[in-house]
Amino acid sequence: MARPGTPPGSRPVAVSNFPGGKVAEPVLPPAPGAIPPGLRPSARTPPPTAAGLSVERPSQPRAPAAPPGIMARTPGPATTRPPPPVPDSAMPSRPGVATAAPRPAPPAASRFGLAVVAGSARGQRYKLPVTGCVVGRQRGAILFSDDAFVSPLHATFLVKDGALFVRDESSASGVFVTVGGTEALTPRTLFSAGQRLFRFTGRLEPQPPVTGRPAIYGAPMPLGQVVYGVEEMLVGGRAGRAVMTAAPLLTIGLAHCDLSFPGDEGLAGRHCELSPTPTGALLRDLSGGLGTYVRLASGVERPLRPGDRVRLGQHVLQVETLG
Repeated sequence: MARPGTPPGSRPVAVSNFPGGKVAEPVLPPAPGAIPPGLRPSARTPPPTAAGLSVERPSQPRAPAAPPGIMARTPGPATTRPPPPVPDSAMPSRPGVATAAPRPAPPAASRFGLAVVAGSARGQRYKLPVTGCVVGRQRGAILFSDDAFVSPLHATFLVKDGALFVRDESSASGVFVTVGGTEALTPRTLFSAGQRLFRFTGRLEPQPPVTGRPAIYGAPMPLGQVVYGVEEMLVGGRAGRAVMTAAPLLTIGLAHCDLSFPGDEGLAGRHCELSPTPTGALLRDLSGGLGTYVRLASGVERPLRPGDRVRLGQHVLQVETLG
């Protein structure tokens, strides 16, 4: 049955669905023969939907044409892997940002050690590095800040070719090393025994008489004998007691010696002795382990062996071998 207002013999037109309404029948395209000439649908006409409404699809922009001679590049798939991250070491450093320098590794230890056997730091032990060690009152790896006889920079211990040496750094009170049996002394050499400091004066040569001048009175010199002497050095560099003799031996000790010091507990009964030589004297240690020390010349490197002792001011250090 035709709807009102619809010309007889014409087909119904599809309309949109309304709520509660009946779905319209799909519109069938007219037969090709029923379309008048010149009214055929264009190829651009969108096809109808089931409800009779067309669906608008956004037109995609065309990619710009590549210039002549250049092939257009097709974008890769979305699953392409990102490039690997650049390590921080390959990135250039930022200007003006200071990088912290790596902390140097501590020097390796040598096989030598020092044990303090006398002084306020008695009982302490030090392991010497292969680069050596400086000792002083204000400067160095080993400090004896309460020892007034230790210079600010006193001595240096050095390790060379697997051996240990000690050097006096022009200290005021000197560096003393134990005598290994005997030690040759030259005139004015200082040596130590117990708490005492001595100086070897050398040979005393008789002065020849001067013609026309009177002779100076004094004790007679032994004829045909070598006269030599030892004097005690007091604090501050002043001379104390002295002994001059032509005897073949000059002894120092606790009692019954040429120079005796009964109150010095660091002395043996007969601690050491001197005998004259053509160039000076020979110092011999008789202390039985207490030690007789000789002062080193400034700047001279003295080799040390395990068991040797080094006196710096009122401190005594003993060389040890570490496992």
